[in-house]
Amino acid sequence: MTTHTHDNPTPDTHTAAERRYEKNVERTEVSLPGWRNAARRRLLVRLNWASLGIMAAIAVAGYFWFPIILAWLPMTVVICTVWTMLRVTIDSKDTAPARYLDEFETATLLQARSRALNLVTGGLFAISLILIFGSSLELGDGHRLAYMMGGLGIILFLAGAVIPAAAMARTMNDDEVTGRG
Repeated sequence: MTTHTHDNPTPDTHTAAERRYEKNVERTEVSLPGWRNAARRRLLVRLNWASLGIMAAIAVAGYFWFPIILAWLPMTVVICTVWTMLRVTIDSKDTAPARYLDEFETATLLQARSRALNLVTGGLFAISLILIFGSSLELGDGHRLAYMMGGLGIILFLAGAVIPAAAMARTMNDDEVTGRG
């Protein structure tokens, strides 16, 4: 599978984003060699979604029992770790310039970004309405509602970042070692 759309670009024809991408791929292409296969990437995708689900449960539970919010600290470390591992194993193709993606990958990435944007904007709109009406009507405990909705907002943001990475993980074969063909 070819990942360049232009044959042999010279360094002076690269944009700043393309140079950053190449530098990032060169820095991480030897990292996590045992995780660079389809089964491990699927596992990382599932771990990302499971982590976000647990964080959502913690946020909602925090409204009813506030000390559970402390569980966010280890879960933040978990989600940051598994998301970073996923991005390393896909060579950050979720943020790759178009030159490094074939037509199928480009279409997949654009569709995933669209889904992510729809999720984030719709979710944040709903959270904003809940916060506005919840505070106006003085529903429940104000700071707990704010923490819960803030936590769910962070989760939406993270889900918006996971969606493109998960989509790109599905496009990669086991024989693809790096994002550069």
